[in-house]
Amino acid sequence: MADHDPIGPLEPGGGESSATKEPSIGDRLRQARERRGLTITEVSAMLKIRAPILEAFEREDHSNLPPRVYALGQLRTYAAFLGLDPASVVAGWQSTPGSSEATPIPLSPITTARNRLVKVHPSFVRSSRGLLALGGVGLVVLVISAFMGLQILRFILPPSIAITYPAEAVSNLAPGTLTHEIKGTADARASIIVSTSAGARITTIADASGLWRITIPLGSGSTEVIARAIKPGTGGESSTSEERVFVVALPDKESPEITVTQPTANQVIENGDVPVSILTIPNSMIEITATDGLGEMLTSTLTSDAAGTASGRIALPTGRWTISFSVANAEGELSQATRTVEVSFRGVTVTVTGGPFATWIRVWVDGQSDPSVGVSGRTVTPGTRLTFTGTKRIDVRSGDPSVLLFTLNGRTIDALGNGTGAQTYAFLDTGKVQESSRR
Repeated sequence: MADHDPIGPLEPGGGESSATKEPSIGDRLRQARERRGLTITEVSAMLKIRAPILEAFEREDHSNLPPRVYALGQLRTYAAFLGLDPASVVAGWQSTPGSSEATPIPLSPITTARNRLVKVHPSFVRSSRGLLALGGVGLVVLVISAFMGLQILRFILPPSIAITYPAEAVSNLAPGTLTHEIKGTADARASIIVSTSAGARITTIADASGLWRITIPLGSGSTEVIARAIKPGTGGESSTSEERVFVVALPDKESPEITVTQPTANQVIENGDVPVSILTIPNSMIEITATDGLGEMLTSTLTSDAAGTASGRIALPTGRWTISFSVANAEGELSQATRTVEVSFRGVTVTVTGGPFATWIRVWVDGQSDPSVGVSGRTVTPGTRLTFTGTKRIDVRSGDPSVLLFTLNGRTIDALGNGTGAQTYAFLDTGKVQESSRR
């Protein structure tokens, strides 16, 4: 029997006209991959199929492929990923010369041996034929079982999910970018669910080849995206998810600087006001908001001078307070700084701040005339701030208490006096304020 070389795919220019020649299965795979701008290495990483197997498919090199049942399954997956019809690709591959894995059996040696066996033991030859027939049936059953098992696994296994574009885990985008497209692969007809850190939830359906694409909304700053797949028919969810991060740059606007030198972080203040010292843009208003753990909120303002400095004091009651300092420039850009302070009082502490008009005061601390004011008293001019500390009680008499601002242990006391003349008030360590008979 004469030997013949195996017949392979025709080369361009040979055998038949290249104008009428249909592309081979390998060429179709290679051309589809190149149209997508992908390399063998990239596809291998996405599909988890070794690169030499993908190269063998494109070269139609059957000698470098795994067993046939596995090779056909991988070929179907590769074709679907590239957007080709898996059924037609597999059918074309099976009809490709050289696709059979059966190895020609040399006849002459076996024939010679068989003749010798027939001469010696004819019954042995008949038994061998029966065993060969049973072996062939067993092989067919094994192949069918493997194929059915593969189909069952494909049905019960969770769906796959992959994002092919963008390939980078983090994408930095230009200011003002509102949306971005994501592309990927999954099981055919799988439902794709994409969730963003901003709360958006977008869905789409993969096509027959498993390809999908979706457009997501973006905001300024960082947006995290998570994609997962739902298997059609079973409702099974992908065991893993794909994640991407999109960072939209903020517009190039210069925010005002603000530096808080007082209070310091976690400063502890006892029996007094919170000192404030700030450096920021000149001639700007600084909004001050203080919030304690119970949700109480107190507000105040300061104005920086021509050099950008601002200083003052804030009266806060006992507690742990978070103080926010905010300033905006002419373009409306806002900057903030925060400090946390711990305020406590022992005994009784009273502050007196001069109002729009000057008036006189006399002060008694725990029944004794305060030496800083004197027996004859002193005048409090607008903006003047005085602090007195005692154990149980402080009495303050004023020619017109309605023009003064009082605090008791850091808490502002509503306007005292009715503007009709001198009056005296007692400030107690219990937090109460009452009229006093002292003159």
